[in-house]
Amino acid sequence: QISWPYHVPVIAYLFTFILSCVLCFAVGIMLMVALWSVMKGETSVEAPDHEIYRKVALSRGEAFINSYDLGKMQNLKLFFNIREGAYPIYTLFISFRILPYTDGRSWARREGFERHRGVRRGEELTDVEIDENDL
Repeated sequence: QISWPYHVPVIAYLFTFILSCVLCFAVGIMLMVALWSVMKGETSVEAPDHEIYRKVALSRGEAFINSYDLGKMQNLKLFFNIREGAYPIYTLFISFRILPYTDGRSWARREGFERHRGVRRGEELTDVEIDENDL
């Protein structure tokens, strides 16, 4: 029987285990945040704007409705392009090249919505308006 001549201190194994647990926790949190954003039908850039839109619409007695939010499951299916006539569900677990459902310039909206409800023309936030307000 051949003995292994290289020995690693137990403390190194312990630190490696702790580091892997911390990284798994951090990546798990990031995964949950990303999936939650997908289920809401918004990006991390749109989320703060939508909060402002909700407050403005509420002050007028209206409700803000994100026109790109098609429902949690439908948003996930569109994001992963899993639907009838597209890709089956097992493509989530096996590495395949998955083409998006869109051309990248237009996305699915709720039926009958050409824009967000609760936001009037001219109230849309842009980077230029935010920069001017921050000065």
